[in-house]
Amino acid sequence: MIMLRFIIILLCFLLVGSGSVPATVELSPTDSGAREYRIFMVNSYHSEYFWSARQGSGIKDALSGLNVVSQEYFMDSKRHPEAEWLVQQKEICLVEIAEFRPDLILTGDDNATKTIATHLFGRSLPVVFYGVNAEPEIYGLVAEGCRQVPGGNITGVLERHHFNLAIHKLDVLCHVNDIPFTKLYLLTDDCYTSGKVFESLRLEQWDFEIERVFLPPVATFAQYQSQIDQVNHPGNVLFVYNLQTIRDVDGNYVDYREILAWTRPRLNIPSVTFHQKYIEEGLLFGLPVSGYNQAFYAGLKAKKILLGAPPGEIPIEAPPQGVIALNKATARRLGLKVPLDLVLGAEIFE
Repeated sequence: MIMLRFIIILLCFLLVGSGSVPATVELSPTDSGAREYRIFMVNSYHSEYFWSARQGSGIKDALSGLNVVSQEYFMDSKRHPEAEWLVQQKEICLVEIAEFRPDLILTGDDNATKTIATHLFGRSLPVVFYGVNAEPEIYGLVAEGCRQVPGGNITGVLERHHFNLAIHKLDVLCHVNDIPFTKLYLLTDDCYTSGKVFESLRLEQWDFEIERVFLPPVATFAQYQSQIDQVNHPGNVLFVYNLQTIRDVDGNYVDYREILAWTRPRLNIPSVTFHQKYIEEGLLFGLPVSGYNQAFYAGLKAKKILLGAPPGEIPIEAPPQGVIALNKATARRLGLKVPLDLVLGAEIFE
């Protein structure tokens, strides 16, 4: 027995001394923390935009346990939609990437992905995108039918919305309250991302008998107010996607909180959205997606790559469905009874 123990100890010592590691052993966060990993995050928008504000935190939380040095670049393309601006931002960003010498790049949302990720496609530097509304095949990031094993140096996270499910749950809410529900109006601002989302919603299979009406994209606050007045009648429901590029009469951007402060006491019909912040500010209901969540799932993919997984073997996919969010104060103002199955597990705001 003593001799057997001695042999086992001797074998362990020889393995460690020779630098051999069993193939099944994975690096723990403590082990891998000894190495420094450099990541460069490219954000399509500006740091104050609520969608962008916590993306860096999502990535860092996912990379917890690794010794990470990061740099983040904001392209500010929500407030500067001009093509020339995006070209200029791409050039500046690529210079900063070259100077930083990262181990991995993360690109947040479509504009960063269609400029930076596509520029780096087919090279040795790994790239993980997230928050992408367009199909990745359109940007040339993956061949048709290859999302599960994309190959090459790029993988990522798609921003996809559980639109039909959200409308189904809203339909249940309206039915419980004997509210006629015959038309769904879809409203958004006038920007590239909003256009891509509405393109996908038009193509999505529609499982309801109610009519969908896509309103013209809104550029000004006056146009927004006019559209609200147009749809604010019994029998209608309003879906709001984005309110980030709406301008006042002087051409200045109007903060979404100001827009919703105007909307909150006036809108007398049920409303649904994908943005939790809009529900917090007075819209009724939704199955939100968030910049944090998108970035967190991208960070998990990035962690696998940094620890040795080939990016081309990591699937391109969307995160699972989030939880329902409901503004209880808005429900009370509209005189709505909320079914228990909608409240259980929901994020409730007043």
